[in-house]
Amino acid sequence: VVTPIPNLGLMIIDEEHDQAFKQQEGFRYHGRDVAIKRAYDANIPIILGSATPSLESLANSQRQRYQLHQLNHRAGGASQQQYEIIDLRQQPVTAGISERLSTVMQTQLQAGHQVLLMLNRRGFAPSLQCQACGQTVTCPACDTSMTLHKSPARLHCHHCDHRQTIAYSCPHCQARQMRPLGSGTERIEEQLQAQFPAYPVHRIDRDTTRNKGSLAGMLEQIHQGLPCILIGTQMLAKGHHFPHVTAAVIVDADSSLFCSDFRAPERLAQLIIQTSGRAGRASLPGTAYIQ
Repeated sequence: VVTPIPNLGLMIIDEEHDQAFKQQEGFRYHGRDVAIKRAYDANIPIILGSATPSLESLANSQRQRYQLHQLNHRAGGASQQQYEIIDLRQQPVTAGISERLSTVMQTQLQAGHQVLLMLNRRGFAPSLQCQACGQTVTCPACDTSMTLHKSPARLHCHHCDHRQTIAYSCPHCQARQMRPLGSGTERIEEQLQAQFPAYPVHRIDRDTTRNKGSLAGMLEQIHQGLPCILIGTQMLAKGHHFPHVTAAVIVDADSSLFCSDFRAPERLAQLIIQTSGRAGRASLPGTAYIQ
């Protein structure tokens, strides 16, 4: 955004709502806002593109500081996806997968379609808790819960990157009753592999795409069009075109509301819309399931 360009005539910010534009280390700034200021100083147009604009951009368009141009139809003439809420109350749940969701997945897979599940929480479980005293294992550096990973086995703090071996005895009461609490993408992958052994399960998150070519290899298999299950973090919700996905699932939608971020409702709405946009992108109709 600060690269010298002698004859700059237009600036385009794709996915202008994305948090990645905000620099949070060293010199802090927002790349989108710097681009807007630079375009203003250069007296050139700037385009902010997004299916889920930030609230400040929407407010600026309502105040007529920005011009609003809307795309009212999906690309390629695809039909608008449907939405269904899966209420987890009074319903059995196994490793984050409800009975209703299992039925939906079975139906779609047997029909030869693909299913996408989005859970914005990598690892096996977001915390490791002692069943005797109720204490969870916290990071010694930043005091947040350590995330349990199985492959490779470790406790990992996703805030400061501290790692340590798995505690099999409680550091507070010494009881050997440590249990994983909650579900991450690893745990759901394990559950789906056991539940649907006839179909491949592709997990796409930062852990599985770290090596060069790993993401490209998985995407190549997915684009072959054979029935399969995709499970991953918000990496799956951003810009991918999966023409054979007919069901997109936000697994634990309301969990993001219970955090300290004052933008949590805005982020959740954006994530739901972006994820649901992966379903029904071709000739097949799609449905988004919010569990």
